[in-house]
Amino acid sequence: MRYKQIIFDVDDTLIDFAATENFALHSLFQAHHWQLTDNMQRDYHAYNQGLWRKLEQGKIDYNQLSKTVFSEFIKENLGIDIDGIAIMNEYRSYFSEAHKLLPGVIDTLRFAKKHNYVLTILSNGEAFMQRHRLQLAGIDKYFSLIVTSEEAGFAKPDTRIFDYFFAHTEIGPEETVFFGDGLQSDILGAENYGFDSIWYNHRKRKNNMNLHPLYEVATYPEFVALLKGDLQKQPQ
Repeated sequence: MRYKQIIFDVDDTLIDFAATENFALHSLFQAHHWQLTDNMQRDYHAYNQGLWRKLEQGKIDYNQLSKTVFSEFIKENLGIDIDGIAIMNEYRSYFSEAHKLLPGVIDTLRFAKKHNYVLTILSNGEAFMQRHRLQLAGIDKYFSLIVTSEEAGFAKPDTRIFDYFFAHTEIGPEETVFFGDGLQSDILGAENYGFDSIWYNHRKRKNNMNLHPLYEVATYPEFVALLKGDLQKQPQ
């Protein structure tokens, strides 16, 4: 049976997260005349990713993450007390303007639409910010449904965000495949919910979670090659 719907993640699947984070972080630090070293930027990335893992594991909520990210990081690295929420909101304003697409995205979306796949999005993030970036990148028109964790009230891989998503689309999980880069969020989420996934492993990470995506690709042309083969759902 052929899949009818492809769900895409946003950050580091459609839009280059590293470029976005780099732009937002440099813009924030320049605005406050704070020094940002290469080491500090690497530490921030690791620290921020750690907080997002805690969010995905249900150990903290989105509001706690927002309060914590910069208040603790700036205090530890620069010895400055700040309003964590205010600085996070400022950072997000810069983040929302960055929209560099990963190589091959537009050609792939055009190909998939031409071959009658329903394209949708499920993203851990804020509704306005994600929609705005997709609009700036010129690809929002390809998607019939965009769902974010802010709207759903839950983050991937929580099964409740998938309940919310599938309540808003007429195509069920048995005819859907998830295309995303995140093992902890996208691939685990789809696997726990009981539908198929394709791991976009362009960062060449190791699958150390014993997850079983249907396919693993490193580039969009590899994904298009699967689509050209009509991306048949594998029999159980």
